[in-house]
Amino acid sequence: MIPLLPALARLAPPHGQLPALLGLALPMAFVLFAEGGGLLLRVGLLLAVIVGWQVLFARIRGQHFGLEGMTAAILVGLLVPPASPLYQLVLAISFGIVIGQLVFGGHGRNILHPSVVTLAFLIFSFAAEGYGQGPDLPLFALVPAFVLLLGSGQANWRILAGALFSLLGLSLLGIGDLPGLMGSGLFWLGLLYFAADPVASAATNPGRLAHGLLFGLLAGLFATAGSILSAIVFAALMAGIFAPLLDQGAITVNILRRSRRHG
Repeated sequence: MIPLLPALARLAPPHGQLPALLGLALPMAFVLFAEGGGLLLRVGLLLAVIVGWQVLFARIRGQHFGLEGMTAAILVGLLVPPASPLYQLVLAISFGIVIGQLVFGGHGRNILHPSVVTLAFLIFSFAAEGYGQGPDLPLFALVPAFVLLLGSGQANWRILAGALFSLLGLSLLGIGDLPGLMGSGLFWLGLLYFAADPVASAATNPGRLAHGLLFGLLAGLFATAGSILSAIVFAALMAGIFAPLLDQGAITVNILRRSRRHG
């Protein structure tokens, strides 16, 4: 039994993900109350598929694996319709975890959040199923996540500030629905878990601010032509793609500034 302890320890949720998991407890309770136990079936299936792919890649590479995908499984399970065909979820989460994370080397090396890749796949591939709508989460359901993620540093305040500044700017220009977005728990879930994800977002402080500005701008614009969930998914997808470029720009500006100072 003793040799099993290290393996079991690796299967525990990583310490850094505990605030994220705890922050999802209230949204999960709300959706469970609204639709029943179907959520648990979806999350269990999604997690099983994720772990299966992680085991396969770990064996090929000779690496260890854990339950880093637990947050992704819960997020996707929360945001898809209750009547989602299970085969579509299996296809989508396989695409999301493999293309969004494992091909880059696993958790911590990916540039996109696997949940974002999964949801984008579903919205593009199965438009008739209504994957772009999402549940009507109340704002209070995201208050614990806001406190936990911001307090633990899992969500950087610069990303949040940049996103809100962009939305305020759009509102002053008469574009978008600032009160509607700010009052939506769905928007805050996307901002905290997708845009401000510490792995898939920018890593420099100026880059984080620019990342938030870009996410807020795109989310505000996309929301004028579609649903909030679709807006935040594709805004997070685009912002994540540009995050390395934003960091590189911030580093280049810093190098030029220091060279002029000491030149």
